[in-house]
Amino acid sequence: MPHINIRDLGRLRDITAVLVRHGFGHLVRLAGLELEGEPIHEALPIGRRIRQVLIELGPTYVKFGQVLSVRPDIVPREILDELATLQNDVPPAPFADLRSRLESDLGAPLAELFCVFDEVPMASASIAQVHRAVLIDGTPVAVKVQRPGIEEKIASDLHILYTLAHLITGRLELPGLYTPVGIIQEFEAAIRLELDFHQEARALTRFREDFSRTPGIHAPLVYQALTGRRVLVMELLKGRPLRELRTASAEESSDAMRKLIEATYLQVFEFGFFHGDPHPGNLLVLDDGRLAYLDFGLTGRLTAEMQDVLVSLFLGLVYRDAEAVALTLYRAGATDGRVDLKGFKREIERLMMKYYGATLEDLSQTASLVEIVTVAARYRIRLVPEYAVLARATSILDGIAREMMPSKDIVEEVRPYAQRLLESRLNPQRLTGDAFRLLQHAQFAMRDVPIQLNQLLLDLERGNLSIRTVDPEQAQLREEIRHAGVRVAMALCAGALSLAGALMVGPYAFMPWGVPVGALLGMAVVVLAIGVFGALLAHYLFAARIHPREWKRRASAIFRFFLGERASGGS
Repeated sequence: MPHINIRDLGRLRDITAVLVRHGFGHLVRLAGLELEGEPIHEALPIGRRIRQVLIELGPTYVKFGQVLSVRPDIVPREILDELATLQNDVPPAPFADLRSRLESDLGAPLAELFCVFDEVPMASASIAQVHRAVLIDGTPVAVKVQRPGIEEKIASDLHILYTLAHLITGRLELPGLYTPVGIIQEFEAAIRLELDFHQEARALTRFREDFSRTPGIHAPLVYQALTGRRVLVMELLKGRPLRELRTASAEESSDAMRKLIEATYLQVFEFGFFHGDPHPGNLLVLDDGRLAYLDFGLTGRLTAEMQDVLVSLFLGLVYRDAEAVALTLYRAGATDGRVDLKGFKREIERLMMKYYGATLEDLSQTASLVEIVTVAARYRIRLVPEYAVLARATSILDGIAREMMPSKDIVEEVRPYAQRLLESRLNPQRLTGDAFRLLQHAQFAMRDVPIQLNQLLLDLERGNLSIRTVDPEQAQLREEIRHAGVRVAMALCAGALSLAGALMVGPYAFMPWGVPVGALLGMAVVVLAIGVFGALLAHYLFAARIHPREWKRRASAIFRFFLGERASGGS
């Protein structure tokens, strides 16, 4: 566990005071920290209280909430909805503080690279802010620059978060198979990527290349020569945010939604690379009608195996095959112990029944994939993070569709895409390629069969082959038998001692010097028998907590400690 730095104590005290004030004093007690302040907001819903805590704690914690807002496999629905409303707007940093960073990363004074540079940012967030500028050749650009000192602040906040996570590990049960430390590790990985603008530049470039043959979809051009780890220079786009189309004509709204659905289909099932945060603020309808994506700090990559899983899920949902959906999720995820597949399948069927024949206006505020991921987490099926991020991305798109085409049946809207997927899967070229791959794998397997068979025969001949069966309940059964044997032996001893004591107490003939020695010995034996009976009762009640080997190990350790002290003192 990381140690608590002296410089973190003041910040830690502030955090505990904020937690207590919003009714989370029990978490402070779980962490073994001192309570500061009095609760004042306990009556509010838990999701709203968590949101207020993150806002009060500052930009890093707001970003933490935003990262969790795309993870329905970790965060319950009522909290997820509140986290999704977190805004990252913060006062901009003074331009004088940014100039040195800009010129250092760009390698030249601003006047040599830009003929115009607007010192007032067009957008400001916790990690970076964006300024309008014009290159020397007259090209308008958007310059995204990291806020000064943000990396050091995030490093300090991460240290505190890790400390708190370690303090509550084992004391707080979380949904699914996640641990507090595991959640902070995922947050650290996400925030480290977002701090590196090279990663965002690569994501932007790949997205542009993927959609280079799709005329209706666009992303800003990156000026690689002017881009560094903390500065990103890209094309400045002109258009309207997608949210403004809520009041546009039905034809214009439907056209934008068709492009959005088409772009999502291509990202997930064709390219294997998707935008992880397509909220209306990151979607722009350009003046020529194209749909542009902005802000590529959060993206996801899908392997061919992941895409096959998503194809099976999508087809199962559209064609109402709950068993296929349940089995696909079970095989794709990690589990800890046995999963009730029948119960899981019934939950999937219940969700499917809700969506068929319903319009977006009739449905709840949560998209189907988010609900399915949430149910999987409840059955302790842990999916890879990409599935959860994609599920949250589709829920954002679901919210956009709910506003722009509320009277549409969502299943009927996506059915043509399911048919398209089936056609691509049953395409002769695809089937031929799959057949060749299977034959290649079979060839490799058959090539290894003679060697493996010879090895097996040699092991059998030399007596090196052994067969071992494992019964998961064998250890428990052995322990129960051992306990039963101990109890029987103790019961026999107690009975024998009781009988011997009674026999010895009976006659008083042997009384040297007037002392009833037999009676005294009999009483001692009876007391011993009562003690054995007490031990038998204790063993019956607390056998699961009694570990003689552990006691023996601790006793020997204490003995060696004192023996070592005595030896060192003597020397």
